[in-house]
Amino acid sequence: MAAQVRPLTKPLRTEQPGSERRVQRPKPLTDFYGENRHELVKKLAYQHWEKRGCPLGSPEVDWFEAERAMRAYLLASGIELGPDGDLYS
Repeated sequence: MAAQVRPLTKPLRTEQPGSERRVQRPKPLTDFYGENRHELVKKLAYQHWEKRGCPLGSPEVDWFEAERAMRAYLLASGIELGPDGDLYS
């Protein structure tokens, strides 16, 4: 009696379910080697926090300082901000 051999891979599907209903989201604005602005502000805020000696509490101080620095850098370099001067959209 010969054993049946099954393929190790799944058969290819020709279409993805629900693909016609999928809505495209706008990509986040990117700068500096394709990294999105939110990630850059996050890294910059962490650097500000480290420079301040890693204090507990008040993370918004570092976040707002990072946003201010990022906005100033973008404006100085000629990169456009989003609508209404928004940093992220």
